[in-house]
Amino acid sequence: MVFHIPIELRVHHQTPKEEIMFGKKKQLWSVLGLLVIVALLVSCATPTPQVIKETVVVTQPPVEITKIVAGTPVVEVVTATPAPKPAQPAIYRAAGGWTKPPAYHGSRFAPGGVGAAWWYVFEPLFYYVPATGDTIMAVAESIDAGTDTFTVKLRKDVKWHDGKPFTSKDVWATLQLRYLQKASIWNFLDKIETPDDYTVVFHWKEPTALAKPIIAGEVLCAPYHIYGKWADQVDTTVASDEEPNKSVMEDLSNYKPEFPIGTGPFKVTTVTASEMILDKFADHYHADNVHFDQVVILPWSSNEVIWAYLMAGEVYRAHPATPKDTTEAIMARQPKMKLALPSDLAQFGIGFNMRIKPFSDENFRKAIAHAIDRKKLREITYYYAGDVDKYAHNVLTSMEERWLSKDLLDSLTVYDYDPAKAESMLKELGYAKGADGNWVDPDGNPLSWEVNCPAGYSDWVLACDELASQLTEFGIPSECRPIENAVFWPQMTSGDFQVAMLWSAVWWGYAHPWRGFNRLFLGDTGKRIGCPPTLPGPDGEEVDLEELATKMGTTTDEAELKKLVETAAWIANEHMLQLPYCEKKLMEFHNYAFVEGWPDVDDPLWSLAGGGAERADVVMMVQGLLKPATK
Repeated sequence: MVFHIPIELRVHHQTPKEEIMFGKKKQLWSVLGLLVIVALLVSCATPTPQVIKETVVVTQPPVEITKIVAGTPVVEVVTATPAPKPAQPAIYRAAGGWTKPPAYHGSRFAPGGVGAAWWYVFEPLFYYVPATGDTIMAVAESIDAGTDTFTVKLRKDVKWHDGKPFTSKDVWATLQLRYLQKASIWNFLDKIETPDDYTVVFHWKEPTALAKPIIAGEVLCAPYHIYGKWADQVDTTVASDEEPNKSVMEDLSNYKPEFPIGTGPFKVTTVTASEMILDKFADHYHADNVHFDQVVILPWSSNEVIWAYLMAGEVYRAHPATPKDTTEAIMARQPKMKLALPSDLAQFGIGFNMRIKPFSDENFRKAIAHAIDRKKLREITYYYAGDVDKYAHNVLTSMEERWLSKDLLDSLTVYDYDPAKAESMLKELGYAKGADGNWVDPDGNPLSWEVNCPAGYSDWVLACDELASQLTEFGIPSECRPIENAVFWPQMTSGDFQVAMLWSAVWWGYAHPWRGFNRLFLGDTGKRIGCPPTLPGPDGEEVDLEELATKMGTTTDEAELKKLVETAAWIANEHMLQLPYCEKKLMEFHNYAFVEGWPDVDDPLWSLAGGGAERADVVMMVQGLLKPATK
């Protein structure tokens, strides 16, 4: 069913007058019924034999039978009824994004593939619960975390959606192809061995405390019987962008199957512009625990659309960033709706394109940081988020006390809102205000910027508008230009922007600083802002950022790890790599009117939603927790 969003949602309730009229009608029909019964009794009492027609509803073909009842001929008409309608499938309704057909396809190794079906279709070896550090087995039967190796024993009853058996060769093929994509696991992984069909051995370059979350972060998406011809050609002894790997990746990216093939509890059967339909995979090893026959995913074009879906009961669980008044309206419209608020393990931030002037000058970036009222951005953008209005050190504020000492924090530059200070710093750099009150650079060129954000993130659009207004008021005319989500992220990665709203301090899935600094220095965020490979550290010496991040992931010494984190935090803050403005909490709306069995709002399972809310859905389903609500 496709839900069209109205300008105003209305729900008709019976007025007291209507209820009274309805009650009177019921009373009238009751009286009439009694009169009919009395009339029949009176007529039956007459001595003259009569023919009485009695209708009995059964499911056999109609047959007319005449029989004598107490001396009275009775014609009994037995009337057939239609066969009962088949039971309707139990549907779980969600929302998400995907590339619209005909561009949609089922490969994770080419742009535009898989989409919101991801966690429903693909599974990891096991799931890692960030809040507790516990593991939940998926296709793995058991794990053995050694010092130099990590051994996984696989279940023997796992099948791919095309019916082929799942083996260790499929794990190997997936990781070989992930090498081509420079997956983070290969920063630690030396090689993979498959001594038999149901054993996988990970060999580490160095011991790592991150083995479980790193492995759990890799979904198994490349069945060897399909992707083996590419996996066999990968050479992990040479760089991923060198031959033969470069040619293998180019060829692989041209393979675009209609739908993804996974081992998960659901498989994709229909993809249109208006919905994605996944049917239950009957051969899933935990199929008996899954109480839904189908997942229907509606398009997440904007948060406003999701608010309407939630109010109308069109989706059962979603996590849109939602203002306080809208949240209250949703809860009032759906009285069985609950709200869990787990940390998303990430912040919202502002990214400057450090490849181009004037953003290539870190002192300029620092000056602009003082011109931005981050607390106001948070208030306008995300009521339920936490403030981040002092530092820019890339450590989640909620975990600041654990990882950063008071001495380190006291040594960091504080980027408080101080327009006068920003103005003074710009003047020291040679910038000046023109006759119109707007800033010009040292060469006399006026400053004027475009601020970009993903159009589908309504909270980010609000922040983008507010940021553009603040910059304009400060003397740098700026305009917010939202970009379609599918275009926004590749465009940012290519460096085609000036200022953009970006993710910051992303610790998704790990709750560990390595995750955040690896992304900032080397991963998606680093690629987007143009983070250099080296930067001066606290002692003035150049620090290799890849080496620093890798050490964070390999050390098992807590004291050494904290020292590495403080070095990385100092670099992020003092070089103003990114300006965060709030720490996001996931707003996990979930409706008991349609689904029962949800965990309590403070249950650790909700932490699985960070960086992939559908992952939490799938785990809850496969464990047998979620069921269609009893009507």
